[in-house]
Amino acid sequence: MTTRTGSHADEFDLATFLPYRLSALSGLTQRLLEATLTRSGVTIAQWRVYMCLLTHGPSHLNGIVAFTHLPQSSLSRSIAAMHDRGLVRNARNATDRRIARIEITPKGRRHLAALTEKIDAACADAFRLSPAEEVRLIRRLDVLIARLSDWHDRENGAGSTARSGTPRRAPSGADRGERT
Repeated sequence: MTTRTGSHADEFDLATFLPYRLSALSGLTQRLLEATLTRSGVTIAQWRVYMCLLTHGPSHLNGIVAFTHLPQSSLSRSIAAMHDRGLVRNARNATDRRIARIEITPKGRRHLAALTEKIDAACADAFRLSPAEEVRLIRRLDVLIARLSDWHDRENGAGSTARSGTPRRAPSGADRGERT
């Protein structure tokens, strides 16, 4: 973090305050993602469902709730809309109809691949990073995420058994969609 000289509040420079800069970057990136998804008829909640299923494979609603941190009612509506469009399959358990296993359909995989291409193009246009710059940035972000996760674990007494906070990478190929 940038070293500041002086101790007066009137010398504070928001432009060099890292938490503010990261928050601004996050918010603008989220708006870029949301605008790109909206043009394709997809909500952020539906995108998060896709990311959960891509990362973890077929999942139950509770697993998707845990991954996305979205309310179950919102996710139920999102999954129902995706099911109606043929993008996911919502297979009910034969012995307990309350339990459903949600998975991406072949049509959903094609849709996700097209969405990912649009998001990649929007990000490439907005960020204008070379492949090497992008790799360096992602590595640096991974370091920051790990450090903040370690700090969080220490603050909460989680010790070494807690999650690292580093997102798992999605499989490569047509289903690549790890940006969120």
